Amino acid sequence: MGKINRRTLGIIFTHILLWGLFGFVLLFYPPLSWGIKLPTAFWIKHSCIILLLVLIFYSNSLFFTPKLLFKNKRILFLLWLFIALLFGQFLAFWLDKWLDFQLVMAKLRQRPPRHDELLDGFTFMFSLLVLGISTTIAAVRQWQLDARLKDELQKQQIASELSFLKAQINPHFFFNTLNNIYALSFSDVELSREALHKLSRMMRYLLYETAQNETSLIQELKFLKDHIELMKLRLRANNKVIYNEPVLSHDLKIAPMLLLPFVENAFKHGISVTKPSEIIIDVQIEQQTLHLTVSNTFQETTNSSLEGSGIGLQNTKRRLNLLYPDRHRLLITKVANDTIYQVDLTLKLS
Repeated sequence: MGKINRRTLGIIFTHILLWGLFGFVLLFYPPLSWGIKLPTAFWIKHSCIILLLVLIFYSNSLFFTPKLLFKNKRILFLLWLFIALLFGQFLAFWLDKWLDFQLVMAKLRQRPPRHDELLDGFTFMFSLLVLGISTTIAAVRQWQLDARLKDELQKQQIASELSFLKAQINPHFFFNTLNNIYALSFSDVELSREALHKLSRMMRYLLYETAQNETSLIQELKFLKDHIELMKLRLRANNKVIYNEPVLSHDLKIAPMLLLPFVENAFKHGISVTKPSEIIIDVQIEQQTLHLTVSNTFQETTNSSLEGSGIGLQNTKRRLNLLYPDRHRLLITKVANDTIYQVDLTLKLS
């Protein structure tokens, strides 16, 4: 509350200071430079004009511009401008009559009074200036507010979309892994128990470490390694998996479950029961840049491409675009005469 009060007082003090400078420089400094003693009528009229300008400024800035101009009520806003300028002329005319201003100033200048002026150019010019400045300030304030609201809405949209994407990835991984353990339980009970232990450790990470938008890279790589080891339990002798694990000198932050879909897809589309198959997973860390390469043999029986298959992969590509729009490069290609799919991801971390 104290900070809010100090901020409010600071704004009020700034406005008072600016209006004081405005009144002195634009209204009082030129006549004071004449080197003569000005009559009381001069100070009364110009003080009233300053009060009018203050009233016009804040009325236009805080009410009429937001309520009329920004609500597409342009005709009413133009009517307000006309009334404000007309009221300024009326006030100047009434002050001239009440103070005999033209007669007093004519005696001071030793000139005959001028009674044929229908327009007070001084009041009109400054009223127009104040209306223009206040409209501009209100427009800038509205633009800043719209930009801030747009930014907040965009962040909320990204957060909601990321939650939705992650919610899709997690069941996708979970059901795939359970199917693997179910198949393994028929052939080797001990291995299935080991698989369940690894899965429980992975699910613990999944439940408690992925609640935030970022997690530890070390934990994420441990999770990835557990997944690879779990998938290797059901492979046959003709299936080969190579995982080149990086050595981290310091920890970094990464979006959780970001690397898993590329590895999942390699196991899903690169492993054959009857044919020799190979998956190579290579992770390198250079300073704050992660480089992931996943390559797998192409099995024609899958009849699908790596680039477009899998809910997890599609969502991960979307997450990369949302979380790392200018900090990632993802290439998915066929190499070795279209017999090997390769994923090449370069990611700038923080």
